[in-house]
Amino acid sequence: MLISDISSACLSGLGKAWDFLCRADKLIPLIILATSIVGVAGIYSSGSSRGSEEWLSQIAFLVAGAVVYIVVAAIPYKLYSDWSGWLYILGIALLVPIAICAVANRDLGGLIHSVNGSRRWYFLGTLGIQPSEFAKIATVVMLARLLSLRPLGSFLSSWRTVARAIGVVALPCALIVVQPDLGSSLVYIPMLLTMLFLAGLATKFFWVIGIVGTLLVSIVAVDIYFYRERIISYYVSQDERPSDPARDIRGQYQAVSWLPLKDYQRDRLLSFVDPEAIDPKGIGSSWNVRQALISVGKGGLDGAGFNKGTQAKLGYLPKLAAHNDFLFSVVAEEYGFVGCAGLVLLYLLMLFRALQISFRARDSFGALLAAGIAMIVMVHVLINIGMNIGLMPVTGLSLPFMSYGGSFVLSCFILLGLLQSVHCHTPRPGERSGVPAPEVMNSSLTSGYRLEKQTR
Repeated sequence: MLISDISSACLSGLGKAWDFLCRADKLIPLIILATSIVGVAGIYSSGSSRGSEEWLSQIAFLVAGAVVYIVVAAIPYKLYSDWSGWLYILGIALLVPIAICAVANRDLGGLIHSVNGSRRWYFLGTLGIQPSEFAKIATVVMLARLLSLRPLGSFLSSWRTVARAIGVVALPCALIVVQPDLGSSLVYIPMLLTMLFLAGLATKFFWVIGIVGTLLVSIVAVDIYFYRERIISYYVSQDERPSDPARDIRGQYQAVSWLPLKDYQRDRLLSFVDPEAIDPKGIGSSWNVRQALISVGKGGLDGAGFNKGTQAKLGYLPKLAAHNDFLFSVVAEEYGFVGCAGLVLLYLLMLFRALQISFRARDSFGALLAAGIAMIVMVHVLINIGMNIGLMPVTGLSLPFMSYGGSFVLSCFILLGLLQSVHCHTPRPGERSGVPAPEVMNSSLTSGYRLEKQTR
């Protein structure tokens, strides 16, 4: 009798596993596999001349991430809605100790300590864990839960929900900015605006946000302008022209005191706007971007071939950046325009499939969660590739499934696992969902995609 029960349980489990496999989306896992292979090859190439084994660590991160992906995808996504509060609390709790150490400018033994002037990781021996990567997962789940509870309309009728949504995003964003890690915090703003728009908030709100955003950008532009003038003034005042004037005056300038900008962040912005002013000899803060552009240009149409790129091997792309922020330039040099176009196409297919899953979701939580995940991935891709080809300032955002890093790789797998969960656990046409009045995604040529209540 016992053997019969065990056999029945095993057969039932195998049946459920087979059903899950049949329902699972096949395109996104294939894209993950393809981008991961290209990423490992690029990491190997960037460090082969110095005998680096980071590519082996990346493979280990990818294998661990694949396991987590399957587990996350197998859990019905509506359970994440139930757990959203606890997940959010956990994400914030992980950020708080690091933020306190960063504000106090103090280390916490070997657990939290400064790396290049920032405190962003927990260190467990040789393993570094970056909690900001997991905080954005908890935030997108919590935000989807909050906005799915009731439909939005005009700002006056929905301001309480909008205020809560802004608060949900502002808290982790502020804790990340003080680390300081301005790049990671940039992901939250487009994610919030996208999800508010899809939740049905009136378009007037976004016009106001656009105006406020323009004013903030203008203030930053004024700050950068005076910072530039300070650098030029210092440069021309020296009898012997300094090779890196921005480094010499770092920490001595503050035009807009309430702006949470560090001088190295001003350097990055000015390197994008006017590299000749901040780095006249090209060996300072604009070095990485210049070398990345050279690397991309050297790739030509079809590239130099696997492991034949020279920019990273000869040290022009620093070892701390070549396998991470500037990995795209390594790939561009070795696989050329054709390889880069194929890579961009893979990410576009991933984005298209994520939006397709969002539009097909039968409830607002699933639709908003999928759309938020799509926006997070898209922001990472746009900013990382943009800064490699000189179209974006350097912000430190990594390329999904390619850039080196355990926390980032794992967070990408969790995000795409959540997306797979929405796909697998959304009832197909003809199946009973158990929801008497489901919400569906509608489209409009004039106002974009919205979530609207549909009664049957």
